[in-house]
This record gives sequence, C-alpha cells and structure tokens, in this order.
Amino acid sequence: MNRTTFVVATGLALAGVPSAAPALAQNQHSFVSSQGNDANACTLVAPCRHLQAALTATISGGEIAILDTAGYNGGTTVTITQAVSIVNPGGFEAAIAPPSGGIGIIINAGSTDAVSLRGLSIDGAGAGHVGIQFNSGASLTVENCIVRHMVFDGIDFLSTTATSALMVSNSLISDNGGSGIVLVATGSATAVFNRVEANNNGSNGIVVDGGASSIAVNATVSDSVAAGNGQVGFFSETSSSTAPISVMVFHSVAANNFYGVSAQGSGATLRLANSTVTGNTNGWQVFISGIVDSYGDNYIDGNTSNQAAPPSIARK
Repeated sequence: MNRTTFVVATGLALAGVPSAAPALAQNQHSFVSSQGNDANACTLVAPCRHLQAALTATISGGEIAILDTAGYNGGTTVTITQAVSIVNPGGFEAAIAPPSGGIGIIINAGSTDAVSLRGLSIDGAGAGHVGIQFNSGASLTVENCIVRHMVFDGIDFLSTTATSALMVSNSLISDNGGSGIVLVATGSATAVFNRVEANNNGSNGIVVDGGASSIAVNATVSDSVAAGNGQVGFFSETSSSTAPISVMVFHSVAANNFYGVSAQGSGATLRLANSTVTGNTNGWQVFISGIVDSYGDNYIDGNTSNQAAPPSIARK
C-alpha cells in the first residue's frame, strides 16, 4: 500500500510574517484583538492585532490570549520559536487562514520548549498545504481546535528533537487532501490522541510512522473516531530497519474507511481494546509483517471484508 502522506519541507518556515511589534519589555501575558494594532504593546488595554506580533512581545513560557472573533495570522504563516501557550478562552472563533501553498502554524522551538494551542480554527480553504507543522520542541499540545480543508495534511508532527511528545484532544481534523494527523519523528516520541475526530481525509485518519527514526515511538488513541478516510482510519507504520511503533487504540471507532485499522512493516504493532471497527471496505489489515492484536473485547463487524477476529492478547 502506498502512503500518500505529504511531508512539508522544513524550509517552508521561511514564509513571511506580519510586521512585529517594536522592541519593548516583553510580557508574561499578551493579548490580541480584532481592534488591536501591531504597534501596540500587546497588553490587555493595548492589544496587538496579529499573533506574530504578540509572539515577539511575549517572553518564552508566556501566554497569548485571544479576545474576540477574528482572523489572527494576517494571511501569512505564524512561526513559533519559543515555549508559549496561545489560548482562545471560548465563545468566539479564532481563525488562522494558511497562505496559499503554505502552512498555518510552524513550530521551530527549542528542545525544552512546550507549545500549547487551544481553541483555534485553522481552515486551508483548499489552498493552504498544512494546518500545523511541528519541526522541533519538547512538546505540542493541541486542544479544542479545528483543522480542515488543507491540500495535504491537517497536522504534521515532524519532530527532529531527541525526545518529544504530541498531545491532541477534543479536536476535529477533517476534510484534508492528505492525512488528518501524521507523526514522523527522527528521535524518541510519544503521542496521545483523546477525543479526536479524524474524518473524511483523502488519505489516512491518524498515522504513526517510524520510518524516520530508529528509536521507539509509542502512541495511544482513546475515545476517538476515524471515519470516511480514503485509506486507513488508524495506521501504525514502520520497517525492520527503523523505529518499532506501538499504537494502542482504546474505546474508539474506525468506520467507513478503506481500511479500518492497519499495521505495516516489521516492528509496527497496533492493539485494539474495547473499540468498534465497522462499515469499512476492509475491517483490519496487516502488510509486510505488521501486527494487529485484539484484547478480545472489540466489535469488528459490518465491514465488506477482513473482519475475522485479530490475534488475541491475554488480559492482565
């Protein structure tokens, strides 16, 4: 099976950014507003207009709060190079529109930097290539976000950091031309996907790929849905010469995909527990010595083919 995931070159981080705020004392807490101005100090009483200006005005480890409904990237890529939290407290839309052929948010942070994104709506409108691309940093947390309508992938976690982590929760990643979420780390990586919907993507729903690393990569999917994707709902992929991959899928649903769940390559394992696999052209499938195992408490039925019970794992 050919994987169609599009991996965007790190060089796209050179995309232009809006004019930054002038050099001022940096804030622990910065603010952006539809009525703001990037020449402001990005304080609550004098907010900035765009996220890039607020990032310049915020110390590493600080927070940027979004105050009302608006678009906050000015049509250009938001580039994050520091530890930061970008927070939409709710009740309005904080929109990011990736530039045509570009990326909505790029993270090029330091090896100890944690980046958190909450409450963002990133819509590629069929022209932006990728919603969020993580190149380096200690961790990325994506919470209560929507990423959709990209030409390629919704979220690419392409970490070059020795040890890194991806956490995605309460988020919708849908209607992208490539895959919903792709993890391809060159170092050790962990991932947790909780209450994530990866739906109607042209390729895969959620992909954990060890092809770029020789160090173990472990991911857990819980209370999540992968539905209507062109290839695989939940996909564990590697090869004998690269990282062993372990993906645990718990209390989740793979429905109406070409393959519900799949593992490809020697060292790729996907385990199913208390989950439903239904309505797929193929319920589950392994390729090139991949392994799909079941704890015996799954519901695999209503698929066109390949829905016999996977090998069973003894409960402990």
